[in-house]
Amino acid sequence: MQTRNKILFLILLLCFGACGTKDETKSMTGIPTALPKVSKETEGILQKVFPGALTGPEFSDSLINYVSKKYSGSTDKMLLGVSTCVDDIIYTKNFHMHPEIKGPFHLGGLGGLPFTGISGLEAFAHHVPEGGTMVLLITPHIGYSEGKGWGYVLRHEQLEPSTCCGALMGTLGKVEKGTITPGITEEDYQGGKIGELALAHQTEILGAENPIIELTKLTSREAERQIRAHVLDVTTVHMNYIVIITGVMINTDFSYSDYISVEHFMVYDVRQKKFVEDVKKPLSLK
Repeated sequence: MQTRNKILFLILLLCFGACGTKDETKSMTGIPTALPKVSKETEGILQKVFPGALTGPEFSDSLINYVSKKYSGSTDKMLLGVSTCVDDIIYTKNFHMHPEIKGPFHLGGLGGLPFTGISGLEAFAHHVPEGGTMVLLITPHIGYSEGKGWGYVLRHEQLEPSTCCGALMGTLGKVEKGTITPGITEEDYQGGKIGELALAHQTEILGAENPIIELTKLTSREAERQIRAHVLDVTTVHMNYIVIITGVMINTDFSYSDYISVEHFMVYDVRQKKFVEDVKKPLSLK
């Protein structure tokens, strides 16, 4: 009987050990925990290009505390909509820290451009709770790998860094080779739209110190332009506020936290029918 109990104990130990290795972002209680920051050297590199960038947990804590306190918004009445890339790395390491916030509703496609358009915004708006807050996070992304630099990231269970954002890096490669041709096809609509944007700004991209950083920032500004052009055209009478955050998400190697660089923070008061905050860098969500 004693031997049998020892065997059962070892089986249970192995089972719990296996469970604990499936998701490194979760504690033994199943509650998500923050990944560590990158090294000081890498932090310096990120901050040089994106000054003020915060880790995902720091950003989400600051944003939620700021909005809930200043605008008396209950967290369970906030609905998050994201215009981010469809890359799996974004959802592997992000959007898990605040389960009380509803969402996310996905508005973005390749590169983080809001490809769902007006129809997507309208559907998203209808889902916001009565008297609630629509929170829009518009952040095309870029990778930074300690092994290969900007435009790459080391993903879980891979041996070498791969491109990030893959769609933007692929487009950049075509711009550099001069192989992008005008025109958009049904077979590659999203890729065609990114190519169209890059062609319109190829002089700026190729003349930049780091072309992939320039293309990422251009994509972020275009995503913001598209959202701003239509967000007030959708049904908003049932909500109190619209919060719009635009910038760039910086993906790091798989064992570290990702970062958010906020470039523009806006709050629209639905009842007053005006923007009560419209702040570009530098800003502080405190």
